[in-house]
Amino acid sequence: MHFSFDDGYSALVAWLKTLLPIAALGLLSTIFLFSGKVDVTQSLPYAEHNVAEIIREQRITQPYFTGIASNGTEIALSAAYASPQFENADILEITDLFVVLRSTNNRSVQVTAGRGALDSATQTAQISKNVHIAALPEFWVTTEALDMNLKQGVASAIGGFQGVTALGEITAGEMHLQLTADDQQIVFINDVRLVYSPKLID
Repeated sequence: MHFSFDDGYSALVAWLKTLLPIAALGLLSTIFLFSGKVDVTQSLPYAEHNVAEIIREQRITQPYFTGIASNGTEIALSAAYASPQFENADILEITDLFVVLRSTNNRSVQVTAGRGALDSATQTAQISKNVHIAALPEFWVTTEALDMNLKQGVASAIGGFQGVTALGEITAGEMHLQLTADDQQIVFINDVRLVYSPKLID
């Protein structure tokens, strides 16, 4: 290859333009030749961990679900947040939830709680943390755990709970609440106790 230039400076610049790219390619080739081997299997656990964290952080803001139970009860559930459970995608972890059950004759039951788990496969919900139930004009129940069968429109409190009615305070081992076609049906089972106080509610 032959170059012709008017002065030495121009010749130097031309040679540098040719030699510098060649030198750069040589340096890059040495980097690949002498670089250490990467064990891909050692990187997988970190990748899986990152994916798990991303899935856990995914959530829905202010979700709203509606449906109709087999007995005709309309069910509406809303919450502040909902996120899929990492172990089971059919289960949604919900926070600060509000549930309304409404019968065909427009009677309603309202449930509020701090958290819950909604299983779309079984159509059930496990509600916990400061559960409050308001049913009938003069009936309130507070409990720490409530199981709801959304398919049948039944809410059950198994364990300790406190209820306030027009007749007074009531406790029992179990409580089952269901809206029927004509009314609300509340059944108490196991060690039922009623402290009669008709003036408790004015």
